[in-house]
Amino acid sequence: MSLVPRPSALVTALAFLIAACGNATGDAAKPVPADTPAAPAVLGHSKGAEDAPLTVIEYASPTCSHCKHFHDDVMPTVEEKFIATGKVKFIFREYPLNDIDTVAYAMANCAGENKFFDVLDDLFEHQPDIFEAAKTGTIKQVLLDIGARHGIADEKAFDACTTNRAIRQRLADTIMTGEVFGVRATPTFVVNGQMKAADQDVRSGEAFEAYLNGELAKLAQ
Repeated sequence: MSLVPRPSALVTALAFLIAACGNATGDAAKPVPADTPAAPAVLGHSKGAEDAPLTVIEYASPTCSHCKHFHDDVMPTVEEKFIATGKVKFIFREYPLNDIDTVAYAMANCAGENKFFDVLDDLFEHQPDIFEAAKTGTIKQVLLDIGARHGIADEKAFDACTTNRAIRQRLADTIMTGEVFGVRATPTFVVNGQMKAADQDVRSGEAFEAYLNGELAKLAQ
């Protein structure tokens, strides 16, 4: 499986986030809205037992076709055979490739931690619609429709979500965690602290299952 390179996307995404946060004499001087969703206990969004022997972190983008492949074709196996059985704690971390990703992730965070993965599922399901809307200039309406299905009632609420400074800062902080591991493409995985590129091990549910079983066997030794 090939990766989606992003040599300057991190700079672009961070600049977009920082600009949205304003400065000491501008937007940053405004109070954070009282209804800002609480931050998760750790950066990212987790599934599975806290004491699982293996921790898998995924850095991904909702407009990355390889991320969609992993979400659609590999993640169900991870859910069934590793997360549900207490073998893996899975952490999803936002790694936007473009401004569309950044806005989509801000919306997903605004929906609330208990709805984040529902919004993510919706974003991947409608990735072709997002691509088409990006070409025709109707991307905001597509994202508004997705948000409406998860409690973001209208355009005013959507705009409040996607310009929320606390959420933008959280996304910027999450992106920076990828720098620690040398993340440069999506999807990229970190398995028990070691970076794992999206190579042949993630081409299918069966291949990733074999890889994770191998990592568990190493721990047992």
